Amino acid sequence: MNAAPDTQFRLGSSFGPGHPFYFTGTLDEPTVFPRALSAAEVSAIYTAGANGKCAPSVPGAQQAKLTAADPAPDDWFGRSVAIDGQTAVVGSVGDDNVGTDSGSAYVFTRSGATWTQEAKLTASDAAGSDNFGFSVAVSGDTAVVGAFGDDDRGLNSGSAYVFTRTGTTWTQQAKLTASDGAQFDNFGRAVAIDGDSVLVGVLFDDNGGISNTGSAYVFTRTGTTWTQQAKLLAGDRAAGDGFGYAVAIDGDTALMGADLDDNVGTDSGSAYVFTRSGTTWTQQAKLTASDAAANDGFGYAVSYNGDTALVGAFGDDDGGSNSGSAYVFTRTGTTWTQQAKLTASDAAADDQFGIAVAVSAGTAILGAFGDDDGGSASGSAYVFTSTGTTWTQQAKLTASDAAADDQFGIAVAVSAGTAILGAFGDDDGGSASGSAYVFAN
Repeated sequence: MNAAPDTQFRLGSSFGPGHPFYFTGTLDEPTVFPRALSAAEVSAIYTAGANGKCAPSVPGAQQAKLTAADPAPDDWFGRSVAIDGQTAVVGSVGDDNVGTDSGSAYVFTRSGATWTQEAKLTASDAAGSDNFGFSVAVSGDTAVVGAFGDDDRGLNSGSAYVFTRTGTTWTQQAKLTASDGAQFDNFGRAVAIDGDSVLVGVLFDDNGGISNTGSAYVFTRTGTTWTQQAKLLAGDRAAGDGFGYAVAIDGDTALMGADLDDNVGTDSGSAYVFTRSGTTWTQQAKLTASDAAANDGFGYAVSYNGDTALVGAFGDDDGGSNSGSAYVFTRTGTTWTQQAKLTASDAAADDQFGIAVAVSAGTAILGAFGDDDGGSASGSAYVFTSTGTTWTQQAKLTASDAAADDQFGIAVAVSAGTAILGAFGDDDGGSASGSAYVFAN
């Protein structure tokens, strides 16, 4: 903004004739935004203090590399990641804490630009092959960890665990299971949380005798008690759709991916939007790609924020076989419209761009774990931002120590200008011990 030194700016309004109520201080480096900032962005700017600049928050520089304090081969630390503000959670699904692949999850917190491991989370009834940590989510002082291999309702029926933080101490608050859970359901394959609502995907649920249609369950918290509020099913469910492989929730809107749906060809994929009124959930829309094709895998990864949905299609072939893409959908009223298709500027076969996706406040992160920049399947991720209805690639993220088979970008999450990306094939603590990288603007 250019202005003469004595230019006057009025912020605020008058509360009556002759009684102006304007800010009268000094402004340093003002910035005018074309959109309202989210609460998370305002909080991030305020927290940054003198270093805060009112500019779009776009992750660009590697801030930290996270590894477990007790790494071991085949832990797969980084298979799942989540972030909210200054707290990150990383799943370590292969950790053998109390048995082979019992699994664990790690909580890290940031002070300034330094990240420190705050806790290691494990299930109170952990057992081998539970795969605790395959999915993770965090909102404020509450984290959710999926364990799709848990056997409470039969072999691999699955469960999810809720942990809460008091000070720096994390405690298990609840174990969530489906009211009609059955063997091989894989409840907990995907989890999402927003405030006092948790959404759990159940990939192989058999509804009405139809094999592997999939479903999702909503749980809500009152005090410290969690209760199942609803079971969500696709209106046009069919065998093998995989509804619930990926889930997202924000406010009263839930988004579920069904990447094996055969809408326009085998495994072309789809995603479903449900909305809540009171305690009742209703399907609002089914999302499909405008150029959908067989084996696109649309819906393998989903993310939702505000009125924007981001859906990955890692099997799309625009830049070569399985180069991958992602689609942005926006809502006006109750109508959803495809706004953009995102592809990498340097797309190549088998990159699988869109294998993981995250969107927040006009910033999208897309994982491409098959990218070969640092060696075969070293992996990468791409940052896109929106201006109006236009999405533009801003950056390509790669690990500073990238190596073959790290699979950086297998999991991604973003919050207020900070992104976290999993690299579960990294070998720092032994073969496939895994790691995660934090990038910030």
